[in-house]
Amino acid sequence: MIRRLVFACTVLIALLPTSSVAQESTLSVMLNKQTYQFERPLRLSSVLSLIAENGDWYWPTAAVFNLTDTHAEDEKTAILIEIRDLMTRFDRDSDTFMALENLYEQVATWTVSTRIDMPVSYNRARLFFEENPMFQPGKYWIRLNGRPNVVHFSGAVIKPGAYQHQSDTSVYTAVDTVKKAVDADRSYVYIITPQGDVEERGIAYWNLDFSQLMPGSQVYVPISPELFSNKLKVLNKRVAALAVHRVLPQ
Repeated sequence: MIRRLVFACTVLIALLPTSSVAQESTLSVMLNKQTYQFERPLRLSSVLSLIAENGDWYWPTAAVFNLTDTHAEDEKTAILIEIRDLMTRFDRDSDTFMALENLYEQVATWTVSTRIDMPVSYNRARLFFEENPMFQPGKYWIRLNGRPNVVHFSGAVIKPGAYQHQSDTSVYTAVDTVKKAVDADRSYVYIITPQGDVEERGIAYWNLDFSQLMPGSQVYVPISPELFSNKLKVLNKRVAALAVHRVLPQ
C-alpha cells in the first residue's frame, strides 16, 4: 500500500508542467490526433473514456507525453554534440568512427517528446486509484496504438528500423537475425520495453537471454566500449535512455 501511494505521488509530480505554461489554467490533452480542452484538472480514466471504446487499443504501448517539458529534446541535442565530440577521437576510417557516424545519423532523425513515467490502462485506471493520476493544467499527448507487429532496432546495426515481430522469439534469437556493425558490442544489448523500461540483456554464449521480446519493443545495439575508457559505455546508456522518449512510427 505504501509503495502504491509513493508511486501515485511520483506520478502526480511528473504530471506538473515544467514551463511557463504551468501558470495557465487550461488543461489540453491530445488523444492521438484529436485535441481536447478542459477548464479543470481531470483524472486519467476520465480522459481515456473519450476514446477508450473507439479502437482495439494495445495498452502496453500506450504512452503519455508532457508537451511543456523540453527535457527529451534537450537531451537529444546534447547527445548529438557528445557523439560529434567522440568522433574527433578516432580515425575516419576506423570501425568506431563509422559506428559513431551511423549512430549520429540515426539519433538526428529521431522524433522525441518527454514521456511521463506512468502506466496507461483504461480498466486499471478505473480500478486502482494509484494508477489514475490527476492531469494538472498544461499540455499533454496520450498516444494509443493497436497491437504492433514489429520490433525497432537501432544503434550498431547495418539497417536500423522496424523488423517483423515473431511470436515466441527470444531476445537472443531476435538480435541474432539482425546484421550488426563491425564495432557492435557482442555481449549485451539494451531492450526498451513498450512501457518505457530500459533493460540490459545478454547475447553472448556465456550470458544468453532467452526471455521473450514484447511487440513494440526497441532493441538498442551498443557500440563496443573501449578498453581503457568508459566514454562509449556512458554514451550507449544515454542513447538507450533517450530511446524511452522516442515517438516511434506507426
